[in-house]
Amino acid sequence: MGEWGDVRKLIKSLNEDQRKTLKYFCVNRSVGELLALKELQALHKVKEPGKAIAKLVELGVLIRGQGCYSISKSFLNALKEAGVRIEEL
Repeated sequence: MGEWGDVRKLIKSLNEDQRKTLKYFCVNRSVGELLALKELQALHKVKEPGKAIAKLVELGVLIRGQGCYSISKSFLNALKEAGVRIEEL
């Protein structure tokens, strides 16, 4: 199963805000911190985007750069290997 184990199980363990945030970063890959917070709340109806992002960073799904967040390449590869499509998130 590799570095990420069962990614489907990990995704199921996420709450709705965290799944919306994960989907956002699968589509957008890397986004400035302020823009991500604003878009997640206004466009994607994530109630607490800061908490959702923090949890995904804690899990290693997202990586925090200087003023931005990016999705982990290894996590994207694990999603591909598991056959998980963005629409399923």
